[in-house]
Amino acid sequence: MKIEEFTLERIQSLYENTVEYNLSDSGVLPYSLRELLTPEQQAQVLDVELGYGWTNGRVELRRAIANLHPNRNPDHVIVTNGSAEANFLLVMSVLEPGDELVVFVPNYLQIWGWARAIGVTVKEVLLREELGWTPDLDDVRKAISSHTKMMTICNPNNPTGAVLSRETMDGLVAIARQHGIYLHADEVYKGAELDQDEPPSFADLYEKAIITSGLSKAMALPGLRIGWLVGPAQEIYASWQRKDYTSITTGAVSEFVAEIAVQPAKRQEILARSKRILRENLALLQRWVDHNNDLFSFVSPKAGGMAFVRYAMPMNSTELVHRLREERGIMLLPGDVYGMDHYIRVGIGAPAHHLEAGLERLAAFVRAQNR
Repeated sequence: MKIEEFTLERIQSLYENTVEYNLSDSGVLPYSLRELLTPEQQAQVLDVELGYGWTNGRVELRRAIANLHPNRNPDHVIVTNGSAEANFLLVMSVLEPGDELVVFVPNYLQIWGWARAIGVTVKEVLLREELGWTPDLDDVRKAISSHTKMMTICNPNNPTGAVLSRETMDGLVAIARQHGIYLHADEVYKGAELDQDEPPSFADLYEKAIITSGLSKAMALPGLRIGWLVGPAQEIYASWQRKDYTSITTGAVSEFVAEIAVQPAKRQEILARSKRILRENLALLQRWVDHNNDLFSFVSPKAGGMAFVRYAMPMNSTELVHRLREERGIMLLPGDVYGMDHYIRVGIGAPAHHLEAGLERLAAFVRAQNR
């Protein structure tokens, strides 16, 4: 098996902790346990037994996650070590060599890379910037063939922050249902919509939908390493069989805290904090782009902790990011990791003073190069 390097994760893991201003993250300023939990809950954490627990996830936690969806029960849920393990198990449970997978790009390319590694043919459908980084349904129809097994989309999108309209969601469901294929959606940014109500999950719209979610992005709890899949019981059981060959189980403390976090009232409290941080920082970014509109432009994100910014200079995006890191102490993600040069992904979930200082260094560098 030949596995292509997951460039996005490699560049972050090498450098994000070595710079003064890390603007490469796509999540929201994380909680501490003291901030998240009441004093009583903090005391309860100390009494959590550090055993293995359920290998598919604590029953109470799976029930709480199932309750986020109509007509779901714990058998429709598996708890994983982050959404990355959920995506891995999805590919290993649903796809086989010779299948075709339709991937909407730009996208977080974990599924794209792993599917290719096991012999799946990957077909790309471009999200169109002129459509607000959403797909043209005619492009989707043209990409589907008799070999297509699944299509996968990130909604809200990484890296653009675009959110699909209900009309587009229904259109994708109709195409998937017509061809009897799986529809996977990475929904880890769901709930962090900035100017609209939270849309439905694809898991609530289609019987063969499988969704990835977790606590790392909109929920601002990446250190818990809790993710999950929600989907048909048979496919979820298949993913459980494969999990026995990977991490076995998640952490007992993380599952205890996660069960608190996904309760409806607490979840809304967490999401309200995320939205406040993101709205304030997006306004800051918008002012910065307006002030530097000869150098930068972007389609304003509708959700999530990042923006996909186009820059006006000939330098390759990977070279730009490394120069910024080495010369200005700033970490960004190059558009190259999404197959789209001359863009950079800017995280907007950091403290405002951190974002502002990093952006000023970015603008100064690009102006100096253009001179």
